Amino acid sequence: MIRVNVKQGTPEWHEARYRKVGGSTSKGLYVKGDTLKNELIGQFLEDFEDVDSYLSADMERGNELEPYAIKELNKYTTLDFNSAGWLQCEDIPLLGISPDGITDDDKHSCEVKCPGRKKHTETILNDSIPLDNLHQCVHYFTVNPKLETHTFCSFRPENKIKPLFVYVLTRDSLVNLGTKSKPVFRTVQEWIKISKQAAINLQLEIDSDIKKLEF
Repeated sequence: MIRVNVKQGTPEWHEARYRKVGGSTSKGLYVKGDTLKNELIGQFLEDFEDVDSYLSADMERGNELEPYAIKELNKYTTLDFNSAGWLQCEDIPLLGISPDGITDDDKHSCEVKCPGRKKHTETILNDSIPLDNLHQCVHYFTVNPKLETHTFCSFRPENKIKPLFVYVLTRDSLVNLGTKSKPVFRTVQEWIKISKQAAINLQLEIDSDIKKLEF
């Protein structure tokens, strides 16, 4: 794994993520269809151009609260999560991730969410990582071979009883990357093998389709 020291949200950060499968798009490695492939082919066919990042009110709230969430998480876990711009998978260059926090030894990382009232309430009542965040959490392990634990955090300071929700994954954790009605449980390590092979196949398909366009 290679650390790319850029500040998240900057043009350099967007460029580091260009033509890559990151945490937010990693679900595409597990589902059928060409959506992810076609998006990446489009990027490979065009040079990078900086984009004006749109921030919704929820995204702005998340950016404002994230430093406070990590501070609380550091106290809760007794770990020291620091920011990192982009982590690049070395053996499969198509893969990478922008961690919300990672320790200096690369062994522990965190994903921080600062959701609205309903989402946070559902998370603490279910006592688990929301299904729509699980692919991203598993992707941390896929990119980082040193990773031992990954901590998911839902932070909502307005909540009077449980403002901080923490759930820790290891490579042995059983994770459902199916759906609620049709669950598919495997260990994180098993999902890593599946996603890596899917990424290798995806790169081969991208290269093949681009070559076809050249003739």
